[in-house]
Amino acid sequence: MAYLLRTLKYKLPDMDQIQKTGAEINPVVSIGNKTIGPYYWVGHCINGIDYYAGQTFKSTANGKLKRIKLFPSIVYGITDAKLSIYTFDQNSHLWQEKKAEASQHVSKAMEGNWISFEIPEFEVKSGVDYAFKLSCNSGGMLAIAECPWDDFDAYPDGEQWIGSSDSAEGYFHKDFDLAFEAQIEKS
Repeated sequence: MAYLLRTLKYKLPDMDQIQKTGAEINPVVSIGNKTIGPYYWVGHCINGIDYYAGQTFKSTANGKLKRIKLFPSIVYGITDAKLSIYTFDQNSHLWQEKKAEASQHVSKAMEGNWISFEIPEFEVKSGVDYAFKLSCNSGGMLAIAECPWDDFDAYPDGEQWIGSSDSAEGYFHKDFDLAFEAQIEKS
């Protein structure tokens, strides 16, 4: 076995060091649906309206929400994308307290690649509903991937939200979802 590990160049954690420092290796749980389909435009349009998109989701573990990944199928211009995370009341469809926020500078070079919003120190609880909203500044726009429309309710533990500067309350779509991945480091 040791020969195989050396051959494959795996580096196992030093268990003595872990015991001395008290460090632990926490597993990461991923939720969401990363199947790419059509897209929804987010950002400042030439018609003067800002468009937003979001997604509700249910945490499947207790731990730190480390990142949320989204897929920009098309990037128009250069923009600063902001992802805001809220607690969410699924029954009344009400956004509650903003809990965290992350920003990402997005350029044309990032088009067609998953972008990661690194979340600073935010604890989630298993079975609790959360939601995120994506907005863009600086005049650029992102075509954020949705799950394929023929995949009815691709992520059953949430729903897509869309809004604009003309309709800040927005609309929820139970049968549509953004393509996303949320990663939770279990505690």
